[in-house]
Amino acid sequence: MEMKERSHESTMEVQPGMESSSVTGTASIPKEADPNQPESCLMKVYNEFFGKRFFLYMLVITISVAAAYPDAGRTGGPLAPEISVSWVAVVLIFFITGLKLKTQELSKAASYWKLNLYVLSFTYIFIPGTVFVLALLLRQTAFNSQLIDGLIVLSCLPTTISMCVILTKTGGGNEAAAVFNATVSNFLGIFITPSLVVLLLERSGAVSIEKIIMKLAVKVIAPIVFGQLLRYAFPGVQPFISRQGKNLKRFSEILLLFIVYCVFCNTFYNGVDAKPQEFAILLGILIPLHLTFLVVCFTTSRLPCLGYSRPDIVAVLFCSTEKTVALGIPLITAIYEGNDDIGILSVPLLIYHPMQLVIGSLFVGHLYEWATEGKSSSKGGSVLEGDDEAGTAKDSSGSGIDAKGEADGAMYRADSKSEVAIHV
Repeated sequence: MEMKERSHESTMEVQPGMESSSVTGTASIPKEADPNQPESCLMKVYNEFFGKRFFLYMLVITISVAAAYPDAGRTGGPLAPEISVSWVAVVLIFFITGLKLKTQELSKAASYWKLNLYVLSFTYIFIPGTVFVLALLLRQTAFNSQLIDGLIVLSCLPTTISMCVILTKTGGGNEAAAVFNATVSNFLGIFITPSLVVLLLERSGAVSIEKIIMKLAVKVIAPIVFGQLLRYAFPGVQPFISRQGKNLKRFSEILLLFIVYCVFCNTFYNGVDAKPQEFAILLGILIPLHLTFLVVCFTTSRLPCLGYSRPDIVAVLFCSTEKTVALGIPLITAIYEGNDDIGILSVPLLIYHPMQLVIGSLFVGHLYEWATEGKSSSKGGSVLEGDDEAGTAKDSSGSGIDAKGEADGAMYRADSKSEVAIHV
């Protein structure tokens, strides 16, 4: 027996190519994946498509499919957009916005009241006023009137929900100020944007104030209020939103893409009145227009009487000049429900959205170098819960620090000259 036991314990002769673990007769332990090993081509394609550029890629595919097969999403078609878009998708988007919106953050914005006042004035007074004057000049030409109306609607929209925060962080700006301004701008935009649209377009007969008030009350304000009631009335809702914030954001993007699909199905089915060269002219208008806004904002925000620091100026620059597609498309859909020209009205926004990202990403590296000279760090949470893809941790002094946001910020700043992630 003793000899048999010893024979079992004896080691095996090492053969060429055998792992050392197999010498003792024990099971081979699988090696851990090398973190430095490059990703496979398939994983790179998957992460590229379903990662930070998901919305942009899907937007191109969505419009292409709508052009190829417009019958599905047209009014009266199989997808019944008069119900699925006008009621289900739009109401769900604003309900999710109400669930995620941290209205308690609005009270913190008081410390940035001078900066907030500048951003709101630039967003809702200077840009709409400038575009309105431009529209008056364009109406004297043969340029498409629906595209001109779309320019005015674009000018009335609030700033982006998270893109302005990401660009501010990447450019070394005051992230907390950007977060608070994005919150305030989008919250007030629910009321200010329709009012401006009515003020600037009612004379042309494009909108009716009575219909807009009714639509906004039922499809926009009511879902947001209901979402807020659920958020603060039930203790378990906020932890759930924190855990599922990324999934809720992706679900909102899918709903938004569905709206875009049906809108353009109707447009292509009924025929596009605009000529191809008019879209090229529109792009030629939007690029210098956005650059003009950036120059004016950067120049005026540096006036000594305002007293802004360099990080403040970076935050002002991105918060004041950008326009949201996340709330823009649902608002346009709610305001112009039943209008066959809704697709054309959305075109300026759909061009402006990726264009502002590309232009902004070209400047963030230089802005970071300029802003971080003597910069004192400032931190803030996300505008909508879950959009930062991480919860807020508390340090020993009790101040909220978004740990993952800081890590992502460092990553973005380290590669500040590369392309910035796309956020709606």
